[in-house]
Amino acid sequence: MTGRGATGRAHAADVMNRAAPGNHTLDAEIERIRREARRRFGSFVLDIANPGSHFRNKECRPLDNRVFEQAGELGLMGFSLPTEIGGEGRDKLAWGVVVEEIARLSRDPGFAVLLDISVEITELILSSGTPELIETYVPDLVAGRRFGVQGAYESRDPYDYHSTARLEGDVWVLNGAKRFLAGARFADLFVLFLRDEASNDMLAFLVEKDDPGVTPVHMDTMGMHTMGLGQVILDNVRLPAARLVWRADALSELNTYARIRRTMSACGVLGALDGVIENCVEALNPRKRGGRRVLEYPNVERSVGEMRMLLQSARASVYRALDGTRSPDRDPYFDEYATVAKHHASECALRVGQLVMSLQGGEAYMSAFPWERFMRDILGLISGQGSQEMLLLQLGQRTIVGLEGKRVREEAAERAVSKLADGWWALHASAHGDGEEFADAVAAVVSAAGLDASEADGRGAVAALLERAHALVAAVRAGRPPEALPPGPEGLFEGRLAKLAAGAWGLLVCGVANETGLLARLLEPCTVREAAEDLLPPGLAEGLLDALVAASVVGRDGEGRYVADEGLERVLIGGPRASAFAARLRRALDGGARLRNGKPVAGRESLTGCGGEAAPLADVLVNSLLGRLEGLPELLDRPGAQVGCAAGDGGRSAVELARHIPFVPVLALEPEPVAMGTTEGDGEVRIRTDDGTGSTGAGFAAGDFKGDFKGDFKEGDRLALAWLPAAGLSGPEQLRAAVTAAMEALLPGGWLVLPCPLPPKRPLGAAAAHLDLALAGGRTPADGEVEGALTAAGLGHVRTAWDDTALGVRLIAARRPA
Repeated sequence: MTGRGATGRAHAADVMNRAAPGNHTLDAEIERIRREARRRFGSFVLDIANPGSHFRNKECRPLDNRVFEQAGELGLMGFSLPTEIGGEGRDKLAWGVVVEEIARLSRDPGFAVLLDISVEITELILSSGTPELIETYVPDLVAGRRFGVQGAYESRDPYDYHSTARLEGDVWVLNGAKRFLAGARFADLFVLFLRDEASNDMLAFLVEKDDPGVTPVHMDTMGMHTMGLGQVILDNVRLPAARLVWRADALSELNTYARIRRTMSACGVLGALDGVIENCVEALNPRKRGGRRVLEYPNVERSVGEMRMLLQSARASVYRALDGTRSPDRDPYFDEYATVAKHHASECALRVGQLVMSLQGGEAYMSAFPWERFMRDILGLISGQGSQEMLLLQLGQRTIVGLEGKRVREEAAERAVSKLADGWWALHASAHGDGEEFADAVAAVVSAAGLDASEADGRGAVAALLERAHALVAAVRAGRPPEALPPGPEGLFEGRLAKLAAGAWGLLVCGVANETGLLARLLEPCTVREAAEDLLPPGLAEGLLDALVAASVVGRDGEGRYVADEGLERVLIGGPRASAFAARLRRALDGGARLRNGKPVAGRESLTGCGGEAAPLADVLVNSLLGRLEGLPELLDRPGAQVGCAAGDGGRSAVELARHIPFVPVLALEPEPVAMGTTEGDGEVRIRTDDGTGSTGAGFAAGDFKGDFKGDFKEGDRLALAWLPAAGLSGPEQLRAAVTAAMEALLPGGWLVLPCPLPPKRPLGAAAAHLDLALAGGRTPADGEVEGALTAAGLGHVRTAWDDTALGVRLIAARRPA
């Protein structure tokens, strides 16, 4: 019986384990490589590298170069190097596991590190692309006959190096010093990074230890005594031009080197960790205290358990970084996972060292035992490839830049879509004719667009294009989408009008794609068939996708699949921002139709800051501004306090405020009763209409309304917070009256928040936003008008508390004096 035991019943593992047949985990792959490393290289480490390591360390003698030559003969040096130079071509994941296993078996934690350094020096020379360098040095490095290290460290910024290179004719003259080079005392060659005196660029040179003027100097250190740590002094070292490894931007190559070195350094720490834990438990095994084995004491078990946890935690981080080296999308210059792995592995090693010292007692402080050496050597490994503080600094910088870049991309993507609306409104304004309604707003758009409204040329083609556009919207909304996208503006216009028409068509297809769900489906790369499935006819979907690509809203990946601009993710995944994005697109489509057909305003839910835009604003109010509006949280907790909402948008804003501020009643001012219903959440909405009627419920479904909405609060409403969208107030007088009424309804110390339009700075965008708002029955207050009304009403702390240029809204806040 499939998936059942002998008793016939299902087991938890049968339900919970869903791996496909033949699936191999990363752990399984790593264990296979680890076994291979032990089989091929274990004997070499145990029989050749380990003997004498204790006394080499005691006498500060570096490893013998012959050890690396024997490693080359075994194929260890070429394990991860390209096959065309005699290597095996294995990836960095496999090489990292080999480095870890060698470090685990080795009595000398520096041995595995030195192996990897020479391997990566070989890769640096290969990356130069210089045949002379490759032919001269690479075969000996792969065979282990030569050993190479790199030198960049000066404890200074790379562009502020004291070590310099100067070109004299065809010869480079090098001067300076490089400190803290692993293997400096026995290396045959060095890849050194220096500053070009002429260009201040960073260059890299290949220097041999026997070049005149090159002097390796021993460096006394706390630990890592067998690594041959030292300095290299350069005194007028003259090199031929062929020794220049990179002619420019060597810093990028250094960053690439540091990126992988951090991961491999962490692999060495992992191996050393595993080895010291195993040796520690073995050393404790025969010990007894009070007639009882030490390993049976709970505190010892707990310490060993913590060491194992630290090891596995470090492994998880390092293996994640190793697996990332196989990704083609990996950043070539900075690897966040490698940096995290190196830092975390080092911190884990320090803690393991402390636990070992505690468990081993007095022996932990004796140089005859390996424990104190482990601590010294781990401290040495920590300082390589960036100190712990430097790693955190780089991660912090990377995080800040990454988050700021993400925000910029998101805002740019939303603004790009909004900018398409410029063409949409320009075409509608140019085709509007000489009607008196909205004449000023229409004329402003035509003027800002650089069009001549008096010219009839192209007006017929514009009208026909708009007819096709609105017919498409109507058909899609009616559930009868056409089989193909109607003809667009290609080839119909020239010059400025052609550009505007392309933008208008881009707005149309973006709106249709968003309403049908096609745009959200492109969060993941899709073929036409995948994108159209269950949504639209394939022909229409293909036309929309190609038009979205032309509008730069959608792109194509390396396999030709369609994918939305990554900056649009936050408005496509759902949530408050998505509802606002959809509302703006729908408002533009519907506003254009109203301008063409002269239909009445559908309701204030289309106003800026109302309807679908209320959700992100309520979210901002609670999650960003609540703590910045002094005293508001305490007022909301006061018995009897309410939130007042004078949006007049059929209850949509009141519902959002109630959802985000549950347990505080929301008083919704509406021009007439709305249909009651229920919504999810704990918020309570109380409705008071202009005719004095009212109702209360856990929520309601918004209904349409007519008439002029005054939005008056009443003295004694006991409002901790009043919400008053400024776009819905018809003029300065009504704004002043509404602000005064709201102030009188506020509790002392209460806050009035006004969502206000924030038009784009570009002239056409601003004119289009004014026309859009006028068609919805609203207006944009003049500069300083809102602040002036608030101050005149006696409110204080007047300020713009938040703004969003992509959303086109700012929140102005003011406080009633306590």
